[in-house]
Amino acid sequence: MSASSRFTPNESFWLEAMDRTRLEPALEGERKADVVCLGGGYTSLVTAYLLKKRNPGLEVAVLEGSYVGFGASGRNGGMALHEPHLVRARKRGVERVRFTYDETVRTIDWIEELAREEGFDCELERTGYLEIALYPKHERENEEKESACRKVGIGLELFDRKTMRSVIRSERFGGALHFPKAAILHPGKYVSGLKKAALAKGVRLFEDSPVENVVDDGRGYEVATARGRIRAETLVVGLNAYLPAARLGIVRDRAVSLFSFILLTEPLSEARWKEIGWSGRQGYTDKRRVHNYVRLTGKRILFGGRVRYHFGLESPRGIERLFFELKHELLLTFPSLKDVAITHRWCGPVAITWRRAPEIGRTGRNGRAFYALGYSGMGVSLATLSGRVLADIIEGREAPWENLLYLHDPVAPLPPEPFRFLGFQGGYLGMRFMDFLDQFS
Repeated sequence: MSASSRFTPNESFWLEAMDRTRLEPALEGERKADVVCLGGGYTSLVTAYLLKKRNPGLEVAVLEGSYVGFGASGRNGGMALHEPHLVRARKRGVERVRFTYDETVRTIDWIEELAREEGFDCELERTGYLEIALYPKHERENEEKESACRKVGIGLELFDRKTMRSVIRSERFGGALHFPKAAILHPGKYVSGLKKAALAKGVRLFEDSPVENVVDDGRGYEVATARGRIRAETLVVGLNAYLPAARLGIVRDRAVSLFSFILLTEPLSEARWKEIGWSGRQGYTDKRRVHNYVRLTGKRILFGGRVRYHFGLESPRGIERLFFELKHELLLTFPSLKDVAITHRWCGPVAITWRRAPEIGRTGRNGRAFYALGYSGMGVSLATLSGRVLADIIEGREAPWENLLYLHDPVAPLPPEPFRFLGFQGGYLGMRFMDFLDQFS
């Protein structure tokens, strides 16, 4: 079956900027490499690019089951964010929290430098990002978070209700916490740029090559697809949210894959923009546990949210109801958009860990299977950061990252199905109920 016959109608707006008519050839026959990376998204492409750039003689291969950008790297909201993870300061220390935050921020600089060096435009805008309060309790939480961040040297800004509504005009909004160093970009152009850069450095990329099996014999890894096999001493697992569905048995119990949904409006008129404001173009999420994430792209509004657990990769049942609920949230926030057309809508899986933070590590009988997963909705920055980290530790340069919170800090494995599903459903309903109660506290 060719990749084109597997194209899904659930296609994101970002994919329109990608050339999918000329895919790299599928893996066929028997091959060897020094490093083989699974998955054609940000994690694998950044890792492969850096390894090949620094070691031109190294044979590096990337296997993608469909086409580069098919997965989360071509479906996300396109916000490069950074979370302080202050709750881990007590166990891991303030120094590690600050180091992790600073490196995530620096990843935006890295993306900008890469795009300039490799000659592509991913429409990166340093807009900042807002965590917006909907209820008084959220405003108190923002005040506490800003104070805690200030104590460890992380500078955020508090917006009161008046300031917030001057930034984006919605009667639903209270105050906000502003992350001034965050950014937005075009995910499709970014992943296409990574593909171009990796190929230019000599990375062997095989599209239309879903992995069917990985054999670890203690000396290396043999990766099998429908039409070929490739053997390497070093394996990089960059499948993230698609890892459980791949059924490979490699660290698949570290994160749960949830579906997230996105709507995109038609371009808005100047009159509409005057009603809404939003001159700073900041992306935002609201402060609920089950929240919406929102940004601008051109003159359109991208509105995301609504999560569902689902086995496999197919879109979950009840998809029309989920998109209806998401549009209802859009109109609650911006009632003036009731007559605006929705031109695109799509969904896709994201990987969430219990900590809501990624895990980077190694496994395998020879200790040469490296992985990163569980970006928990912040994949633009964290998958890119993970690719940088993986390239370094594969080469034996782990010391610069010893203070990174995400490195070699595994959480307890998730329970098997159906307990995993039941646990998530219970947790999800609990979060929705707590969000409901927050309105009155």
